[in-house]
Amino acid sequence: MVSATKVEGEYSFLSKNSHLDQSEGVKTHLYHFGAEHGNDDLKSTACPEQGPSLLDTILLSQWDNFAWKGHLDYDVTACQLKVIEGGVNFVGQLNNKWNSFSLKEYDKLFESFRFSKPNSMKSYEGLLLCVAQGENDRPEVAPSASPPKDGLLLIANAYPVEYGHIFLVPAAVNQLSCYWDKRMFGLATKIASEACYFANPLPVESASTIVVYEYGGNARSDIIVSETVGYPLKALVFTSNNLKALVNVVSEICFSLHDNTTAYSLLISNNGTKVFLFPQVKNLVTGCSLSTWECGGYFIYHTKFEFDNASETEISKRMASVSLQDSAFEDLKHLCCAIAHDLVK
Repeated sequence: MVSATKVEGEYSFLSKNSHLDQSEGVKTHLYHFGAEHGNDDLKSTACPEQGPSLLDTILLSQWDNFAWKGHLDYDVTACQLKVIEGGVNFVGQLNNKWNSFSLKEYDKLFESFRFSKPNSMKSYEGLLLCVAQGENDRPEVAPSASPPKDGLLLIANAYPVEYGHIFLVPAAVNQLSCYWDKRMFGLATKIASEACYFANPLPVESASTIVVYEYGGNARSDIIVSETVGYPLKALVFTSNNLKALVNVVSEICFSLHDNTTAYSLLISNNGTKVFLFPQVKNLVTGCSLSTWECGGYFIYHTKFEFDNASETEISKRMASVSLQDSAFEDLKHLCCAIAHDLVK
C-alpha cells in the first residue's frame, strides 16, 4: 500500500466523486503527470538515491499485490541469472516456466473498453493503473477512475522477465496502432523517467557508440544520433534531455519504419533520455525477430542444459541473423539523421 504521509503536501489525490469517476466501465488508479509549462527538459524522478517516485511506489505496490494474489506463474526474483562469458557480458536467465506472452490473450480486457461492451469487466486484476498527461503543476492520483482515451494502461505481465515487468497499452484500444504516436510515446518516456530503471544496465547500454548526427554541437544539443560499435545487432541511439525533441524524432522515425513495413524494437534507457532503436529482418529459419529484451542482451533459457551451455558466439549469431545488412542500415541512418535535422533545426 502507498502511505499517504509520505506524499502529504506534495501531491494531489483527486476525490472519488470527481468528474473523472463518472463514466461507467473499468475503474483503476489514474496517475496524471505534472504539466511541463513549456519546459521541454525531462526531469527524472526515478533516482534510487532519492528514494522511489510516487509513480514507482504505486506501480510496484500494485504489481506486488497482483503477485500476492497468485496471478504470477512463478517468482521471477528466484530465477537463476548469470553473465555469459565474453566481451559483451550478455545476461542469461534460467526460467522453465516463462512463456512468450502475447497481447492477444488480453482480448477480454480490450473488449471491456470498447463502446459495445462498456460494462463487461468492471474489475480486471491485470490492469494495475492508467497514466495520462495532467494540467496541474504536480502529479495527481485518482484512486478509482475510468481510463481516459488519451491514457496509457499499465498491465501486469503474468510471465515476467524481471520484477515489475508490465505491458503498456493505449487506453483507446479500438485505435491500436503498430507504432507509437507522439502522445503515447511521450507518456512511455515519462514513465521511464519516473518508474523504470535497473540497478545494472543491459549489455547494449554499455556498448560503445559513435555519433552520426548532432544538432548544436554541444552538451545542450536538442538531439544526438549515434550508432553502436562492436555490438552484434546494429542499433541506433537517440539521446536528448529535451523530451519534446526526443519524442518528435523517434515517433516520426517509427512512423516511417511502419510505413515501410520494417520490423523494429525500442528500448527507453537512462531515465527516459536515451532511446535505442533496433531495426530487424525476420530470421529466415525461425521466421521470428528478437524481443526488446533480447536486443538489449538479456536472454531466457528454458532448460538447464541450454542455460549452462549459453555462449556469446551463439547469441551473437542469433543477433546477426536478424540484423540489417550494411547498405540497408546506412539508408536507415541517413533517414533518421534527415528526420532529426528537419524536426529540431
